[in-house]
Amino acid sequence: MLTGYLSEWAVLEEACQNQKFNASDGCPLPANRLWPELARWYGTESVMRPELDESKIITVDPGNVPTPLGYGPSQKTRYTWTLSEWATKPENHEAWKEIMSNHSLTLDPFEDIESHFTYGDGAAFGLSMQLSMNKAKYMGWTGHVDTLESLFWAFGESSKLKMLPPLKVEKANPLV
Repeated sequence: MLTGYLSEWAVLEEACQNQKFNASDGCPLPANRLWPELARWYGTESVMRPELDESKIITVDPGNVPTPLGYGPSQKTRYTWTLSEWATKPENHEAWKEIMSNHSLTLDPFEDIESHFTYGDGAAFGLSMQLSMNKAKYMGWTGHVDTLESLFWAFGESSKLKMLPPLKVEKANPLV
């Protein structure tokens, strides 16, 4: 949604002609806000709590990758599970087939785990990565879209297209 608004603004502003812009709301979305909110949208309380046992945490170190300003360590990603790994479990695919049947859904993302869930891993676990909006702001951009509200809208639209089951709540809790 933010990308759409930013794109519309950029084509209407003469100073933005032939320019490239990043689109980011600038707000990190931590797992302790995303997963409970997503569960609330679908009427469930079942959310995994953070793993505190360091021996169960996997760290991905990209190695000696240049940092934005040229100093400091590269960013390491830490996780205890991935969507891709979760999607390989037969019981999860069976549960999705039941959801598809109950809601007349048309998309089975389990048919291509790599395409659907690997992207989800990057999106869900790479959420701390931020893109700079400085150029757009310098040129006059003042727009904002709340991350959770935008995701809620996208999930609602996906439900209308029979890609996801219907949401159980009327609106998202904004990320404030």
